[in-house]
Amino acid sequence: MNKPCGETQSKCVPEGRISGARAREAAHPENAVRIRFGRPSSLAPKCLALSAAIGLGAHGSEALASAGEELCSPGTQGDLEVEFINNSSQLVSFHWMQFDCAEGGGPVLAPGQREKGISHPGHIFRVRGAGEQTLRHFVVSDDSLALVVDDRLIAHVAEQGEPYTEGRCSPRTEGRFTVEFVNLLNEPISMQWIGFDCQANVLRQIPAKGRTEEATFPGHVFRFVDSTGRQLRSVDVATDELVYLISEH
Repeated sequence: MNKPCGETQSKCVPEGRISGARAREAAHPENAVRIRFGRPSSLAPKCLALSAAIGLGAHGSEALASAGEELCSPGTQGDLEVEFINNSSQLVSFHWMQFDCAEGGGPVLAPGQREKGISHPGHIFRVRGAGEQTLRHFVVSDDSLALVVDDRLIAHVAEQGEPYTEGRCSPRTEGRFTVEFVNLLNEPISMQWIGFDCQANVLRQIPAKGRTEEATFPGHVFRFVDSTGRQLRSVDVATDELVYLISEH
């Protein structure tokens, strides 16, 4: 028999509903709560309060961490019913940031799926896309009760790409010429120029199997990332190579 998730209880096994037969478990580090999704019964919100329910509205709060800082959910009181919705065209997963800042478990939603549950004010959740890329961090609050992930958010994250860490900067050179970049993938990719300060600057999207031309200078650095933000290639252009092919390898 399930026990209510009260402050004096050490354990409970809540019930929840999620589309499909898939079940996931997440552990609550303080109360050793075991969360089980996928049972064919009604939602038990008191027990879900201690784990992977998401909250965010269209203007919901985002958790931001400065360099070297970790994101942890606080030990707050008060139940908030929240809903997370996948309006994107890819699988997304939601991860509760535990009290010790570790990334916990949570539900996985296919395109078009949604789920409700109970969380607490200030609890932080990390949302990941199909490629395990981090899409955003959200904070549950009275104004953040419905998380919506859509293709616009995924595209924005992909456009920015992974942090550029190669350390190469475009040099200040002369001798302008034109190069062509050809996308061999069956999906759009993001094209970036690495500036004089080594920062990545988004230029444009190259359509699937498409191509684009760019007027540039010798030694300038360009980077290309896929729809998950993963870097595909970075190139230093040269006047003796005017066409660059972008693929998985």
